[in-house]
Amino acid sequence: MRHQILLVLLLTAVFSSSGFAAVYDLGGMYTYHYHDGRYADWGDFARHGARIAIQEINESGILGEDRLRMTDENTIDYHCWPENAALMAETLMKKGIIVLTGADCSGPAVEIAKIGAKYEIPVISNGANASMLSSVEAFPYFVRVVTPSEQYESYLMDVAAHFGVKEIAFFHTTDAWGLGARKVIHENAKERDISIAQEYGYPRDTAYKEIKSYMEKVKQAGIKHIVNTSPTPDTVTMFRALHELGMNVPGYSFYAAEMISADEAPEAVLGSLGYFAPMARLVPSPKLSQFTNALEKRLGKPVDPSSKAFFYGALSYDHILAVGYAIRDVKDAGENVTSRKVMKYLRKMDFDGATGHVSLVPGTNDRAEMPVQIFNSHGYKTDSKIVEFVSVGSVDPVTGQLTVDEGAIVWPGNVTTAPKQ
Repeated sequence: MRHQILLVLLLTAVFSSSGFAAVYDLGGMYTYHYHDGRYADWGDFARHGARIAIQEINESGILGEDRLRMTDENTIDYHCWPENAALMAETLMKKGIIVLTGADCSGPAVEIAKIGAKYEIPVISNGANASMLSSVEAFPYFVRVVTPSEQYESYLMDVAAHFGVKEIAFFHTTDAWGLGARKVIHENAKERDISIAQEYGYPRDTAYKEIKSYMEKVKQAGIKHIVNTSPTPDTVTMFRALHELGMNVPGYSFYAAEMISADEAPEAVLGSLGYFAPMARLVPSPKLSQFTNALEKRLGKPVDPSSKAFFYGALSYDHILAVGYAIRDVKDAGENVTSRKVMKYLRKMDFDGATGHVSLVPGTNDRAEMPVQIFNSHGYKTDSKIVEFVSVGSVDPVTGQLTVDEGAIVWPGNVTTAPKQ
């Protein structure tokens, strides 16, 4: 089977040295709808970001006359869902793609990366940050342009410790990412002398009624600080429960690993007011401006640069640039462009993208020194049904030092005073 796939790749890519332009087909697995059918703006922006990068690479001439291509037939809306993710990936890989892109959710990415190793086709992710995906030995055909969850989730605990929190309730899913995050939260809670008074782990897409019953126990116990490490739909479920139970009031604080989308239901937005979430810090640069302009032109409207959707679009743009530069490097080395060769050069990625400098930590699948900022939900923008997130802190990518702008924070209950401990 492996030899057949290599033959397809060689026949598909007729190299420019023979007088013909090569076309390198990409597969894409993106999330533009959730498992329940709701629109996922962040996944849709990721798809747009990928297409912007493909167009830019093709027009830039860095591949000579050769071209990247990602057809609609080779792009799958996999709903950020692990079921059948491996089968979808295998279907694309059998079609002769040279790299599989997207794979933005950790649970499915684990299964997709295994298929990549089976077919020796690189899988590059713009968002999957489960800690287990760091291992080159376990996932030799996987890389990502984000840091692992050890950093993201640990920063949530840094913020809680900064404000003197000593006791939390902890909610997490039991998928690959949720269990990895659980380990991180436990380790960091112990290090910071924070007690996990109650903990609830459950599968993705657990029913609202069940999550609400857990939250009722937290309320009854008088626990005022809540940490959540679960995918966006489950995070939204938690915020809905907080709203219905009347827990978004002064005295509480909330920390979640995911930013909710700008168009969530009002009860979720109201329940999330004042919560903290980590996200990549985007430093102003010509590349970032170039991407922003291209995205607004493609969408035909202005974009919110502090939205979750925008961040995923920028990360997606960068992960396609990584592919383009890897193919360029294979060609510059005078080697035939195959999936195995592209994987070799993906591990050497070193470039400036929309999200800053992109390179890997040696011996891992992880992005090196990715700057992170802490966002705070301010609820709806004035006269708008759009959620406003405000950056209230940042983490030095080298030292790990957290800096917090306390004056910019809004807390649950729409107050500006931190809860008393």
